[in-house]
Amino acid sequence: MARRLLTIHLTLLILALVSVLWLPAPSALAQSGPGITSPATGSSVRGSVAVRGTASSDSFARYELYFKQEPSGDESYIWFAGNTAQVFDGELGTWQTGDLAPGTYTLRLRIVRPDGNYGEFFARDLRVNLEAPTPTPTETPTGPTPTPIPIDTPTPITQPTPVVVSVDQPDLAEPTPTPTPELVALNSGGDSQSAVADEPQAVGSTEAVSEGNAITRELSAAVSLDRLGDRFFTGARWAAGIFLLVFAIFAAKRLIQWALARAG
Repeated sequence: MARRLLTIHLTLLILALVSVLWLPAPSALAQSGPGITSPATGSSVRGSVAVRGTASSDSFARYELYFKQEPSGDESYIWFAGNTAQVFDGELGTWQTGDLAPGTYTLRLRIVRPDGNYGEFFARDLRVNLEAPTPTPTETPTGPTPTPIPIDTPTPITQPTPVVVSVDQPDLAEPTPTPTPELVALNSGGDSQSAVADEPQAVGSTEAVSEGNAITRELSAAVSLDRLGDRFFTGARWAAGIFLLVFAIFAAKRLIQWALARAG
């Protein structure tokens, strides 16, 4: 009797160790939240559209799919699909848009609980039957290609530039109060200032690009280190599990031999 109880306890211990080692990681158990994943908000659709997503809840009775054309109120939603079974990242229903008027539409996923309460999720700004189909190429006509009739295009008359007009302004009879050399000096000075002012902007943009490249390299290095760390911990976990399993088997064998020796 004691030998049988000892064997049962050792078997349960080994099974517990194996179950702990083979449990999936928490990230693998995580499910995506409820909602519509396809068609995504802002998509262009036509014809038969497969609506995909997740419809699940801790307290679940059924899910329902609706659509409406914008702009309109909530009372304009039209039911077109639903089910009493939960769906995880799969097809929720099929939306037939062939007979719908072109325009912008909204999809609504409603997850109903047993007490009558519900949660709602949307895919908005769906352009239905607005994209023109790609025209199919037609056969080239066998007749001669019509020559387009030339249309006389008037030749634009080149207007004198402001520089020519300013050159024709000097008049000895009516002197201007402001000397022309001073204006030229001011203009040349303004140009030099604007040119000088533009140089720091070019330098700043170069520094911004260099800083963006450095941040990108740092992010890439961080992602690589995270992946390396995940793989290291996964390998360490497997190694520890194998070691514990081998140790448990040898320990069980020794305990059984000891129990047999005591019983004999």
